[in-house]
Amino acid sequence: MNDHCKLAAYDQTGNARIAPLLGRGFQYDIEIVDAFGEVIQRGREFNRIPQVGLDFVANLLLGETTPISTWYCGLFEGNYVPVSSTTAADLPGSAQESTVYSQTARPSWQGVYDGIQLITNTASRAEFTFTSAKTIYGGFLISTSDKGSNTGTLMSIARFENPREVPANTTFRLGITLTLLAASS
Repeated sequence: MNDHCKLAAYDQTGNARIAPLLGRGFQYDIEIVDAFGEVIQRGREFNRIPQVGLDFVANLLLGETTPISTWYCGLFEGNYVPVSSTTAADLPGSAQESTVYSQTARPSWQGVYDGIQLITNTASRAEFTFTSAKTIYGGFLISTSDKGSNTGTLMSIARFENPREVPANTTFRLGITLTLLAASS
């Protein structure tokens, strides 16, 4: 488990312990669909929650920051390995955000809470319709919609275990899920 996903919790005796509240972080479900609607690639990846994302969650729980009502999905084509200090400023240069899709802005993440433990957009995945063939190395979740922007709160960034070859005129569907885990006794 990613140590950056753990938050302190306390048992009934007041002893501190670590609870994996954010589970494994965010899960990325990938589908690449051809022009005929056939899925030609499918996969699942897991992310890194960068420090800026952890800071946002901590400050939100403490009431010290304003909630962000809309999040956006993005993809990157650079051979980049995210680290805990990765921020939105790294997306255009180091990560090389991919912007060769027909949508005019980053697609919004339509997350829905299942009332138990999942917040997910799998019923309404973000879609990127590629106008050129690209190799995609990863994806991210951010608070700004502008393609290629270097601002906003970067909540999640995932380097895919295997880069995805995305042909022109295909659609990259991205489902992003956060699993919340209750502390165990």
